Amino acid sequence: MDASEEFVRLMTAHQGRLFAYLVSLLGDPDAANDVLQETNIVLWRDHKEYRPGSNFTAWAFRVAHFQVMACRQRRLRDRLVYPDDLLETLAPAAKAVDELYEDRRSRLAGCLQKIAGPHRELLRRRYADGESLQSIADWKGTTANAVTQTLFRIRQALLQCVGKTT
Repeated sequence: MDASEEFVRLMTAHQGRLFAYLVSLLGDPDAANDVLQETNIVLWRDHKEYRPGSNFTAWAFRVAHFQVMACRQRRLRDRLVYPDDLLETLAPAAKAVDELYEDRRSRLAGCLQKIAGPHRELLRRRYADGESLQSIADWKGTTANAVTQTLFRIRQALLQCVGKTT
């Protein structure tokens, strides 16, 4: 394996740790993903500076740290400042949206309790645990397509339940 291939392997192996590090610094997964992409560009651009056998993690985290600082500087520079009267106009609408969200979330929780146990387990595996369709299909002894159809029916039932609940 040549040096470039080894470097790509190291970069790939560290993506999860870099992302977690960036989220911890930025507090925003979307921003962390953007900074991760920028970090990867810098890492690849400067990959000849990396000495094989040295601490890749420390080097990559240092590059990521500098990218976070650059991101924060851009945010300060690009920050929009809204007039107070606009914020006063938007605040009630934002509160109404939040109340609607809370109401629907509460209704969804009630509807989830009405779902049969095996279907709740299917929802948990897919959406809470992020399990793949194929993995769930293997667990159920069926096809991924059948799991997809079942999940669709469950989501439709939940949508109807949330719409009917008052």
